[in-house]
Amino acid sequence: MNLRALLGLAGLMALVMATPASAQAPELVLSLSRDFGYGGFGNEIEGLFSLHATGPDDLARVDFYLDDRLMVSVSAPPFEVQFSTSTYASGEHRMSARGFTSGGVELRSNELVRIFLTKDETGQQVVGLVVPLLAGIAAVVVIMALITVFFGRKAGFKGSYGALGGTVCANCGLPFSLSFFAPRLVVARLQRCPHCGSWALVRRAQAQDLAAAEARWRGDQPAAVSGEDKARRARHQIDDSRYEN
Repeated sequence: MNLRALLGLAGLMALVMATPASAQAPELVLSLSRDFGYGGFGNEIEGLFSLHATGPDDLARVDFYLDDRLMVSVSAPPFEVQFSTSTYASGEHRMSARGFTSGGVELRSNELVRIFLTKDETGQQVVGLVVPLLAGIAAVVVIMALITVFFGRKAGFKGSYGALGGTVCANCGLPFSLSFFAPRLVVARLQRCPHCGSWALVRRAQAQDLAAAEARWRGDQPAAVSGEDKARRARHQIDDSRYEN
């Protein structure tokens, strides 16, 4: 056997002998949890957080570090420390831990990198997330309202109200169909009356209310609805809401 083969065999034996020891080496795992505050996208945090260290059963002490400076030593489980980001300067920080077993073995944890924000920076982050969301919701409502205007102008009573049924305008007292395109707000739809053009939150009307409105429609009497009729219709809508999801 030549020298090169002997060296290769020796290296292979050394690798095989070292592998079990490496596989059995204890580990110290560091994790971060949010107690109260902001944890945005990426590594940006602000508020009250806790570091947790987990390791072998004979773990006896854990030293927690922030930017290589000792934060605290914990000598009994649970091995954790709570801290506020406001205690430290804003910017990038690195967190790590060192553990010691009862047998004197030193363990090193993984490193966590986070960007600490100030309260003002957090406010800007929240505004940057909320404002586009609200703008998107408003845009959807406006688009749905415009669709209702364009597709609902001629949606008066024609003998059939469709799958959603009909309603009665509280302003002019005439019937019209509920539209699928009208945005639904909790238990009512925001819809424009095709007769008088007024906007209102409307619900499916009772049969007797629709019949009275249809009579006005056929008689071409778009008179204003009386206060008594409005009150009765409101009571019907409240009663209906008990049976609708």
